[in-house]
Amino acid sequence: MKIAIGSDHAGFRYKEQIKKFLNENGHEFHDFGTHSDDAVDYPLYIRPVAEAVARGESDRGIILGGSGNGEAMVANRIPGIRCALCWNLESALFARKHNDANMLSLGERMISPEQVLDIVKTWLETPFDGGRHLRRIKQIDQKQPLTGPFDQSPKSKRPSENHESAGQKDGTEKPATEKFDLLISFRYIKYIEGKNSLDFKVDPGLKTPSIIHIPSPESWNSEVPEWAQNRRKEILDRVKPKCSHLKCEWREY
Repeated sequence: MKIAIGSDHAGFRYKEQIKKFLNENGHEFHDFGTHSDDAVDYPLYIRPVAEAVARGESDRGIILGGSGNGEAMVANRIPGIRCALCWNLESALFARKHNDANMLSLGERMISPEQVLDIVKTWLETPFDGGRHLRRIKQIDQKQPLTGPFDQSPKSKRPSENHESAGQKDGTEKPATEKFDLLISFRYIKYIEGKNSLDFKVDPGLKTPSIIHIPSPESWNSEVPEWAQNRRKEILDRVKPKCSHLKCEWREY
């Protein structure tokens, strides 16, 4: 496999280790720099990596920085790039299985030296699952605006406006909404209903489970937006199963 690789000064040390790993495992690579730990501006070294992958000159790309956040942002500005910020084996596994990530972003300050090569190995060796995920990848890559359940039109109501329904014909209370989505990132989990969203802070762990902070039952209604008040169990019952693949601990505050 041909790999494009690049980093700023904060990711230089791990980049050198990964290059050695790639060479030992029969992969070709092109190093776009930087070539020392002297301070540099990361976009100058990350963008050429992404462009090489987008042009098909490299099969995949690996980029590194202090946290990996800025590097991923730069890469994902290039059309055709799906760069995943990964911090453990699970995130690398699902970046490939579900997202067909063609670039990997790593934060040297966020990952232990013992972990980084295992993450790279998992990301390189995991195939894309295809199936329903392929449809979503095509939606990511398409250039025209997407249409979906939350699009607005004069004849349709937002999903959040359906909260006012009085009940179903059988007398049971109708769920507040059946339309929701979840965005899982390095530092937070975002629960989304139409234009409304609710964030849960995440403290990522290296060798321990990540901690997801949620308001306690006593503090929920004073901490969350009005639209989500009195819906604690409903929202958490939707969020937690979607995070079952993560090594995490739900902690009330």
